[in-house]
Amino acid sequence: MEPIFTGVATALVTPFNTKQQVDFPALRRLIKRQVKMHVDALVVLGTTGEISTLTTKERHAIIDCALQTTQGQIPLIFGIGGNDPASIIALGQYVVKASRNYVGKIGIMVTAPYYNKGTPDGIYAYYQTITNAVKLPTIVYNIPSRTGVNITPENMARIAHLPYVAGVKEASGNLAQIGEVVRLCPHTAVYSGDDTLALPCYAVGCRGIISVASNIDVVPVQQIWQLYCAGKPFIALQAFQKAIPFYQSLFRVVNPIPIKAELAQLGLIKNVLRLPLLPIQ
Repeated sequence: MEPIFTGVATALVTPFNTKQQVDFPALRRLIKRQVKMHVDALVVLGTTGEISTLTTKERHAIIDCALQTTQGQIPLIFGIGGNDPASIIALGQYVVKASRNYVGKIGIMVTAPYYNKGTPDGIYAYYQTITNAVKLPTIVYNIPSRTGVNITPENMARIAHLPYVAGVKEASGNLAQIGEVVRLCPHTAVYSGDDTLALPCYAVGCRGIISVASNIDVVPVQQIWQLYCAGKPFIALQAFQKAIPFYQSLFRVVNPIPIKAELAQLGLIKNVLRLPLLPIQ
């Protein structure tokens, strides 16, 4: 299936106010800022967006806010992952209904099921059931450090053949595995799910990144991608090496704790998270 995007997509944070409510004025400002910086796509309600702590009502309101604020200017990808297919499908169908008049590209991102870890056949059936029900371009999100289950390259190749699968976000942290997923899924866009591995992932064939760092500034993250694509790998490497300490700082504790602290220092959001996450200064 045609990719939803190539290049840099920002995994957007969900801002909260001091009462732990979703801060919609701040969310709109963050979205407009990303559009102004010409991000290639925006991922809303992902891990960085603390989706697991949001109520269904809040998720619906965030979806509506993102659609209304971007007004079709960029592709929007909504995280709808969980471990209950019925709830995931219901949220996906809300995205379908809410985006009916959206003129830009719309997609969904679905994590591997966590806690009730499936067998390879079970994980395949999970994605088959969700994609057949929602019928939107889907990014399969492999993040074993969060879910406790790794989608192997061989199983990912099976999943990639499903009609609505449009991409893979690979956050296993294993470059050999990521390269194997690219090799076995030649017609499916694979994206780096880790800023610290962005350039090596491009080198093994990834089509871009779903980035945490680009919450701060899209331009330097895009620059590395664009330099690599322009056949300037050594200049891209210099820019990447310069950025690595910052990327590492964003994962010194659990994401999105550090990125929210950085955004708060810029005055863009309040440094507020929902438990079990606690803010750092």
